[in-house]
Amino acid sequence: MECSYCKSILTTLSALNHHQKSAKYCLKIQGVKNESYVCIYCKDSFSVKSVMDTHLITCKTRKNESLSNLNQELTELKQEIIYLKDQNKILQNNEVNSHKTIEDQKQTIKELQNTIEKLATHAISRPTTSTTKNTQINYIQQMKPVIDDELKDNAQNLTIDHILKGPEGYAQYALEYPLKDRVCCVDYARRKVKFKDPNGNVITDPEMTNLATKFFQSIKDKNKELIIEYGNKLQENFGDEMDTIIQIFDYKLGVQRSSEGEKCDFHHDFVKQICSKTIVE
Repeated sequence: MECSYCKSILTTLSALNHHQKSAKYCLKIQGVKNESYVCIYCKDSFSVKSVMDTHLITCKTRKNESLSNLNQELTELKQEIIYLKDQNKILQNNEVNSHKTIEDQKQTIKELQNTIEKLATHAISRPTTSTTKNTQINYIQQMKPVIDDELKDNAQNLTIDHILKGPEGYAQYALEYPLKDRVCCVDYARRKVKFKDPNGNVITDPEMTNLATKFFQSIKDKNKELIIEYGNKLQENFGDEMDTIIQIFDYKLGVQRSSEGEKCDFHHDFVKQICSKTIVE
């Protein structure tokens, strides 16, 4: 498709529309003034979006907020350990409770303590701003653009095995197929990701608000088809498979709501999985 303003050739209508709204040289021909981009942390403004994206990596206000979030998370984990220890003492004094429950509480405490140690180590040994900046920029430069048609074409690779794993399985499918080498997390605390649009422009997407919606829209029909097909197979053993049937139809509802842009628990769990597997520091 040819742009009626600058005569550039685009492959899809959505790419053409985005080009006419975002390409600077095309906007100039249209007589549209460039927008001012404002840092969401310190409110500094920039005339070029790429300059603002670079600023975000070194923004002192953002770094202070990230450290504050980390300290808050550490505090909450410590409080949870104290609570679990108190509960463990109660269980030990109560002969009615089983030995297994006590051991489960001890294991949870141990895991939380390990998490605190990892968070503390991460906070101390966090790489320098310069190193972080260079690593992120290099990775982002090599990313492939996200194309709507390719998202839809890859839906055929979604399987019931992905679905049965819940948000983790959907994230696995996304990173193995439609979003492979196309997305990275640059701020895990804020679940902020970056990806490239069809024109190669880098898009900053907090909580994957835009990209997750596109992703779930591309798979919702295939997802519904697989779940109904699998549910029908389970009907013969309906009583034994009741929990599984309920779970997969919950996932079906989660995909539907997420495809409509709703930030439900399913959406947040999916984004958490994506960010944990694509974090670039």
